[in-house]
Amino acid sequence: MAKSFLLYGAYGYTGQLIAELAKEKGLNPILAGRSAEKTQRLAENLGMGYRVFGLDRPEDIDDGLEGVAFVLHAAGPFNHTARPMMEACLRQGIHYLDITGEIAVFELAAALGPRA
Repeated sequence: MAKSFLLYGAYGYTGQLIAELAKEKGLNPILAGRSAEKTQRLAENLGMGYRVFGLDRPEDIDDGLEGVAFVLHAAGPFNHTARPMMEACLRQGIHYLDITGEIAVFELAAALGPRA
């Protein structure tokens, strides 16, 4: 079975647009976020799986990323959320992609790049 990708921040404005487009294109991401109610509602509406976890505890993030090929991170503010997700992706050996335009986050990704 092919691994799916995880869309974190799925119930935010941009996350929802990404989830809807993924469905239109025949993709089936795992939707994720910290609000169980919002994540579950969106997942049920789109017929997708979901996971609920915050970004405060590394072990929760690691568990949430189990079995995925890559993360598409759409939960801001990225100056607070990017580092814990990037670090978890490095620990889990999976790819990371986000939607930010924040220079500080680009610089963080470049600094972490040698560990990838």
